[in-house]
Amino acid sequence: MVAHIPALLTVLLALPLTVPIALIDLRRHIIPNALNGALFGLGLCVLAVQAPGGAIPVAIGLALAESALAYLLFAGLRAAYGRLRGRTGLGFGDVKLIAAAMPWIGLAQLPLMILVASLSALGALGAMRLAGHPVGMRTRLPFGPFLALGLHGAQLLRPDL
Repeated sequence: MVAHIPALLTVLLALPLTVPIALIDLRRHIIPNALNGALFGLGLCVLAVQAPGGAIPVAIGLALAESALAYLLFAGLRAAYGRLRGRTGLGFGDVKLIAAAMPWIGLAQLPLMILVASLSALGALGAMRLAGHPVGMRTRLPFGPFLALGLHGAQLLRPDL
């Protein structure tokens, strides 16, 4: 049980950044680049500390590649949705947040992050509807708080934890 304490602590290290990301996105519908950058940088630092001495460059390189791939994937999805629907669905701050999460969870956990984020957002929309708020195709819901929740969910459900 004691061997798992450091891994569990890494789950908490992102909280001082994901909480403000969620709150700012809820209030202003924007995720500041500085917070996404800090989340990304801290994730790389955590990776460097956790990696064995000779594997640090490999771990950092892999995280950079995974972040770039996640960014390109979701920027492409954002663009495709915009062309198909004629409006923006996912903000660039959300795309950057997904990329910034990769050093923390890795590309293999990205589907779980998106699943947790999507299901929690759907739950929030359901709660809004039950509370009497109109919910429709034009309802705007900041996705950053749900992505932050998805990040922490994916961290907690990592197979190596």
